[in-house]
Amino acid sequence: MKKIDRLILRAFIGPFIVTFFIALFVLIMQFLWKYIDDLVGKGLDIFIIAELIFYLSASVVPLALPIAILLASIMTFGSLGEHYELVALKSAGISLLRFMLPLLITATILSGIAFAFANYVLPVANLKYYTMLYSVTRQRPAFNIRPGVFSNDIEGYVIRAGDKDSNGNILYDIKIHDHTDLRGNVNVLLAEKGEMHIAPDNTAMIFKLYNGVQYEEPRTQGPTQKYEFIRTRFTEYEMVFDLSMFAFDKKNEKLFERNYRMMSSEQLLSGVDSLRRAERELPKGLEKRLSAYFSFLKDSTFQYDPSPITWNPADTSFLACLSLDDTQKQRILNNTQSLLRNTKGFAASSEGRSDSNLKHINKFLIFFHYKISLSLACLVLFLVGAPLGALIRKGGLGMPMVLAILFFTIFHILTTMGKKFAEEYVMTPFEGMWLATAILLPLGLFLLFKATNDSALLNFEGYGKGLKDFVGKLFKRKRQ
Repeated sequence: MKKIDRLILRAFIGPFIVTFFIALFVLIMQFLWKYIDDLVGKGLDIFIIAELIFYLSASVVPLALPIAILLASIMTFGSLGEHYELVALKSAGISLLRFMLPLLITATILSGIAFAFANYVLPVANLKYYTMLYSVTRQRPAFNIRPGVFSNDIEGYVIRAGDKDSNGNILYDIKIHDHTDLRGNVNVLLAEKGEMHIAPDNTAMIFKLYNGVQYEEPRTQGPTQKYEFIRTRFTEYEMVFDLSMFAFDKKNEKLFERNYRMMSSEQLLSGVDSLRRAERELPKGLEKRLSAYFSFLKDSTFQYDPSPITWNPADTSFLACLSLDDTQKQRILNNTQSLLRNTKGFAASSEGRSDSNLKHINKFLIFFHYKISLSLACLVLFLVGAPLGALIRKGGLGMPMVLAILFFTIFHILTTMGKKFAEEYVMTPFEGMWLATAILLPLGLFLLFKATNDSALLNFEGYGKGLKDFVGKLFKRKRQ
């Protein structure tokens, strides 16, 4: 490896690592902003949240890689152009394509790594992530009593406190409705004061109540027994609430393993083949089901009349042409209506299964092409970012960050549009998921051509000077 190659690689690796972790952090924060209400106030262990964020970070790596490559390439070549190192290299007879070569090879290798990650690591990470997310979002919130609000967090009880101290352990003006007997509001407890504390094993909450009264209607033993009413006054009373319902329950991963996001490319193509095979077998199954409804069955009560059927052209009823009594005609009408209803039901059911198969085939193909297109986006965005940096000749995080956000936003919008078009059958999955690449790749080659020929395409200072001269001439003409 020549010194120039090592120079380019050293200039690229630092910004790439920094921007990769910045992009990863931003994508993780986007998740936290979206699901913050489902995480706060549920008493989740810190290790559970850390595990969820770990799987989330693994699931967003394929999206963070293209962002990092785009920004790092703009920063690298922009910095080289700003310090006139590109000019020195070109004056030494080294073309832009030559000193782009080591980073082009690096971007190609990163594209392969991104595909391998998306194909083998991402399905497992998605399975863990969505299982944890499903379990966390359905976790019941931790028991917390707010003053003046009835709380039913503990199953079978409704608790209200008029006020509580700053620590939240001592409550005042307490009312507890006990519904564990499943007979309605027949057990009510009132207390002036109460103290809460959690048992050492965190499985129960002990509630000590002071100076109160309990009103209870016992269950009657028979219809003739009179209803009783019990009132009990106490100076100290202790209640124990089971908190095992608040324990975190991780759902079974098998609930999500057949989702297309949890499959490798081989599994996606295998699923498409299975669905297409089921789609081909569907008409045969429908024909087999309907064959019984279109066969002629012998009616033992029907007497065959060999005489010719007379038909009155003015009578449009087919049954009027038959020599049958009213009972037989009604039986034929009922059987016909039943056969038609069954036939319509089977046809609608087969149509529904066919639509479901086609939707699943479409989703599988969309995600299959998405894996490949997102991996190759590392190479495509490098071909956009490298000549873009050489054209703007600005390093740092200012202009490169703005341009990187702009072009990645364009890439993301085109990818989202293509996905929506593919889901709505406006485009095929191949066309939809390669839409962004089909637009940005020619743009990158155009920028590469301009950068190779030292074009002033993105010379903002020149544009500013030209605009200033134009405005000056315009004002000069108005004065004349």
